[in-house]
Amino acid sequence: MPEDPAAEPVESPIDRAQRHSLELTDRLARIAEEVAESEDKVAQAYEDAARLRPHAAERLQGAAREARDFAEREREHARRVREQLGSSDQES
Repeated sequence: MPEDPAAEPVESPIDRAQRHSLELTDRLARIAEEVAESEDKVAQAYEDAARLRPHAAERLQGAAREARDFAEREREHARRVREQLGSSDQES
């Protein structure tokens, strides 16, 4: 019986696993970016609190710096993951 030209091609298990891996990697990068955005908001809240509470300003500003540093690390992680995705696309 001849193959139906209108039938969709069947994806091999390896192709399906590779596609799923790329989707998960992309999701990981998006989540890292979202975490970075959240940490920036946390840092802003600490900075606002530091202005309102001068007696605790040093501690709050330190917490804000830590949050901003963490946000930067997450952005760097997202960038590396995106680069990995780019190199995976070129290999395919």
